Amino acid sequence: MAVNKLRGLEYLVAVVDSGGFNAAGRQLGVAAPSVHRLVQALEAELGLMLIDRSTQPLRPTPYAVDYVERARALLAELRELDAGLHDQSAAPKGKISVAAHTVVLQFVLPAILPRFHARYPDIHLDIVEAGSSRDLSRLGTDALIQFGWPPQQDAILRTLAETRWLIVASPSYWARHGIPEHPSDLTRHPCALFRTPFGEVLSEWVFEKDEERIPVSVDGWLVSDSRHAHDAALYGGQLVARINDLTATPGIDDGSLQPVLLDWTGLNSPPLSMIVKRSLVRQQRVRTWVDFLAEQAQQLTLRRRPVGLPPVQPAKRPDWWRKRVSLGGRRMSGQPQ
Repeated sequence: MAVNKLRGLEYLVAVVDSGGFNAAGRQLGVAAPSVHRLVQALEAELGLMLIDRSTQPLRPTPYAVDYVERARALLAELRELDAGLHDQSAAPKGKISVAAHTVVLQFVLPAILPRFHARYPDIHLDIVEAGSSRDLSRLGTDALIQFGWPPQQDAILRTLAETRWLIVASPSYWARHGIPEHPSDLTRHPCALFRTPFGEVLSEWVFEKDEERIPVSVDGWLVSDSRHAHDAALYGGQLVARINDLTATPGIDDGSLQPVLLDWTGLNSPPLSMIVKRSLVRQQRVRTWVDFLAEQAQQLTLRRRPVGLPPVQPAKRPDWWRKRVSLGGRRMSGQPQ
């Protein structure tokens, strides 16, 4: 397979993941026209339109959805193959300190850390719980991983994966109380309310289907900033929760969680994000960590549950974030290449 064909596949996947040619160019570190030309060349070679340019954000055409996902898996396999050829004498070394929030520590890093060490045994990791902090300068670490949009600061932002909101409860809960047929039905159920580090209680869940958008004011007996606190009541069949799909996979796989309202899209689901100190991003060990996390996040998205849903689109920052978080702080821009 020609190198340009592989690059075309890489650009195609980036356009789908980022929702546009300009965003894909920023993600890849190349000019947007270059991305557009190579995707067009790929479409010309195949004789098919792969990107539906009539939508915003851009999406794959219906017959290209499977093609894009298989291209994503192929690229991940090739990166793994390339990594195995690296000369061990040039292997990155040193220490990386990483802060992560509880949900990341619970659902993302446990499987990733042993894989990272197996591939890069000379890099030592120092992982700390970030608590409620989103500020690298206060945390004193090289990087921060979280679900959400970090406040603006002098750091490099990398979006590792977009997520989808899922409305879930235990099968026993739905058996007792009935499965909601419409988002408005959630007003009759006790829902887990999450409090952000900025004090905002997320009690309005917004859903979208076709041209219809519905905000639903939910309520419940448990408000917390801890996923652990919510999980005990959720898995115990006492309430309904809205969780992102990358953290729902274990519960769906073992049957302890049942998602509902799958024909509706929940808006503003937080991406898996990482920020890195700008001064460190070009150091080999840090670039290795960033690239490895991006690769593993792609693998995580391939295991999304439930299967068969439309591709996940980049989410916009919610109104509360723009009002409460983005007004202050220092500028954040750029991505590691």
